[in-house]
Amino acid sequence: MTFFDWINQNHNQAMEKVKKICLNTDEQYDLFQSVVEQLLQKPKKINDIPDNQKMYFFIRAVKNNYNSKTSPYHKVYRKNQHHHIPLLEDITEDFVDEEYKETTPDMKWVYNQLDTFDWFERDLFLLWIEMGTLTSVSKQTLIPLNSVGRYINKTKNKLQELWKLEIEN
Repeated sequence: MTFFDWINQNHNQAMEKVKKICLNTDEQYDLFQSVVEQLLQKPKKINDIPDNQKMYFFIRAVKNNYNSKTSPYHKVYRKNQHHHIPLLEDITEDFVDEEYKETTPDMKWVYNQLDTFDWFERDLFLLWIEMGTLTSVSKQTLIPLNSVGRYINKTKNKLQELWKLEIEN
C-alpha cells in the first residue's frame, strides 16, 4: 500500500498521535500537514516500509519534526512565531522606573551612564542587575546564554572605562 493510501486510511489515528505529541492546538494541523508533505516527497523510502510499521515511522517523523529546531516544520512554522514573546523593551518596563535612580551615588552614576547606552545593552544590563544571574536573563528574554554574557561583559567594560575616565578627571 502506498503512503498516500495508508494516510487516507489512518488519518484519524495518525492525527490523534500528533495531538498527543503537540499539545498546542494551533500547531497540530500544521505539524501533521508538514510531516505528511515531507513523507510524500520520499515515496520510495516510505512505500518500502511494511504497512504495520508505517505508524511507527510516521510518529518518529512527527516527534523529530516537533522537537528539532532544524526540522523543516520548525523552519517554516515555528521559527518566526515569537510574536507572543514580549520584546526586551516590554520586559524591562516592569523593572525600570524612576525609583531605580534613587540609590547610592555610585549606582546613580551607573544608571545615568546606562541612559546614554544603546537601548538593548542598557535594558539587558538592567535586567541582569534586577534578576542577578545571566541564566535568569537568558530564560526571560530567550536570548542565548553566551550572547547575554557577551553583552553584559561588553557593558561592564564600557562602564569601567567611563568610571576610570571619571576618576582621572
